[in-house]
Amino acid sequence: MVVTALGLSSVGSALAEPEVDNLAKLNELTQTAQQLIEAAQSVEQDLEKKQQLQADAERKYANDLAALETTKAQLADYQTTVDRAAAAMYAGGRTNSVSAFFTAASPQRLIDELAFQRAMTDQMSGQLTSFRNARQQAEVAAAASAESAATAKAAADATAAVRTTLEIKQSEVDSQVRLVRATYYALPAAQQALLGPGGAIPTVGMSGLVPNARTLAAYIIATFPGVQSIGGVRADALPDHPSGHAIDIMIGSDMALGDAINADVQSQVERFGVSYTMWRVANHFNHVHVTVS
Repeated sequence: MVVTALGLSSVGSALAEPEVDNLAKLNELTQTAQQLIEAAQSVEQDLEKKQQLQADAERKYANDLAALETTKAQLADYQTTVDRAAAAMYAGGRTNSVSAFFTAASPQRLIDELAFQRAMTDQMSGQLTSFRNARQQAEVAAAASAESAATAKAAADATAAVRTTLEIKQSEVDSQVRLVRATYYALPAAQQALLGPGGAIPTVGMSGLVPNARTLAAYIIATFPGVQSIGGVRADALPDHPSGHAIDIMIGSDMALGDAINADVQSQVERFGVSYTMWRVANHFNHVHVTVS
């Protein structure tokens, strides 16, 4: 059974006063690390929401931009048709029925010219109506595209700001975890043995984990002392963490450690009831996520 730093007060009661002071310091540092980890988790959840909003905004902008290009193409087609019709009427020298009456060589020619003018007028009128409609659609599409572009930029800026905040929080966590580890390894071997390897690895959200998740967390702590921290139950849009079926094994920037942990867990799927792992995918480059049954 792994004894974590959460139980330091009970262990310290059996030790001499200086040793109790050292354990109290470790306990304090661990609690601060836990608080920082929880704060970082909150910011990370906010980042995931911002990233989703950004993706939605960018998708809408792409659709609006495509719609704008389509309306521009339609507008160009109608413009070409209108220009050709106007050129045909001009080249034919037929401007109105009065001029046709005076210039027609015969009654039949007059009838033909009036019929031609009527057909051209009807065609021109229809083309102009279509042209005006296309131009209005293009204007609406342009406005929608400009609005969605501004929304996408604002979403990207918001995401960048939260990402910066998260980087700061993660740096604070890293520093605090290093203090915890340094304090733990400065303790006499007897005290380290009483605490177990969990004394050097802060944990959060362990209460409420299902048995498989709790067993896996204990195994990771005992097997991989280089792990920074382990997170369990927390609020999330997906059910894995809130239900206690998932743990996040934080490894910081040690990608080789993450590779080793991920490979080890996947090799023991049946032992720990592993449903799946997430590693080296979006938002999972500083920790290995494991969901169990």
